Amino acid sequence: MSKGQIRSFFSEERNRLINYVRGLLWDGSMDAEDIVHDVLLKILERSDAPAPEYLAAYTYRSLKNRVTDLARTRKPGVSIDDDSESLIDILKARGPTAPEQMMSEQGQMELFEALEALSAIERQVIIAHELEGQTFKSLSEAWGIPLNTLLSHKSRAMTKLRKHFTGRSI
Repeated sequence: MSKGQIRSFFSEERNRLINYVRGLLWDGSMDAEDIVHDVLLKILERSDAPAPEYLAAYTYRSLKNRVTDLARTRKPGVSIDDDSESLIDILKARGPTAPEQMMSEQGQMELFEALEALSAIERQVIIAHELEGQTFKSLSEAWGIPLNTLLSHKSRAMTKLRKHFTGRSI
C-alpha cells in the first residue's frame, strides 16, 4: 500500500480515529490527536504496510495497543492544576481558626518567619502560586524554569511549611 493511500485513509478517518482514542482514554491524561499522529507515523515508517482492506482494522488495533502501552508506562506525576495540599490546608491542620489567626500581626510575623526559612526560589514559588494565585504554567513561562522544577520547589517548600506550622513533616 502506498504512503499516499495511507495518508488519504487517515485524513478521511481522522475524526473517527480521534473519537475512538478519546473513548479509550478514561482520564483525559493523554491527547488523542497525538496518539493518532504517532500511530500514523509508525504505519508510514513500516515498509510492509497492510493491504487496503486490512488498514482500518490494523489502525484501530494499533491505536488500542498504543493507548495501552502509554497507560502502562506512564509514571504518576504531579498535576499541573496542583490538587495537592495548599498553604490554607496546612494552616487549617493547626486548628479551625488558624487561617483567621494568620491575619493578626502575630500571625503575619509567624508566616513571614516561616517564609524566610525557605530558599529564595521556594519562597518565590509559594508567594506567586499560593498567595498571588498565579498558575505554574505562567510562572514557568515568565521565569524560564521548567514546570516540573517549579512543582518540585513547591513540594519541598510545602513540606518545610507543614513542619513549621504543625510540627510534623508529612
